[in-house]
Amino acid sequence: MLFKWLMWFLRKYAGLSIYRVNKRPLGGNPGTPDLPGGITLAIVPPGKLLDAAADPELDMEASFARAALARGDLAFGAFDGDHLIAYVWRTFTAAPAEDGLWVRVDRPCHYAYKAFTLPSYRGKRIHIALSLLCDRYFMERGYAAEVGYSEISNYPSIAAAEFLGRRRVGFAGYVKCFGRRISFRTPGLKKLGFELFEPSDSRTPTPVVSPRPDSPIPSSRQPDRR
Repeated sequence: MLFKWLMWFLRKYAGLSIYRVNKRPLGGNPGTPDLPGGITLAIVPPGKLLDAAADPELDMEASFARAALARGDLAFGAFDGDHLIAYVWRTFTAAPAEDGLWVRVDRPCHYAYKAFTLPSYRGKRIHIALSLLCDRYFMERGYAAEVGYSEISNYPSIAAAEFLGRRRVGFAGYVKCFGRRISFRTPGLKKLGFELFEPSDSRTPTPVVSPRPDSPIPSSRQPDRR
């Protein structure tokens, strides 16, 4: 508790934000966990995403969804019937992060960002199942690992990351100084090509056109139910 208060104090009064960066090799899990009946997994089609943006419970704004789709980012979702109940976002390029900064990471890693599960569905391993669905998709396209980050005082997020096999590979962050945001990273992150940066015309991600299958993953592709 003291550490969380200290990080809040540093962020608010010293302009310092620090994040733990995690890496997880793809394909290390033997199978998809057992999910409650009626729940299916799929890449979320654009129309469903814009419908979700109109639902305040799903924590996604329409402007965010449109910008992500324009970049070629993908949302992998869990549905209860026809209702979106959880999602995770993945990008092939770079994506907005904190306070106007963006994050990028070099191939063969891909960047995992923004995840959400409706409160009534949490604790059912839906996020884990979605992460494994992402693994299959990116492995088929030559990617080898997922990279993401969390605040160093966000203990529930860190615990979930470790459960999924995400391991800390370094720290990154930024400090506000005279109206500027000065980013930093530990040496190991440079090898991954992970960086926080301010967007500019020369570094704006080029949209990536990727296939968007929108059919649920059939039950035959969900072995090793646990």
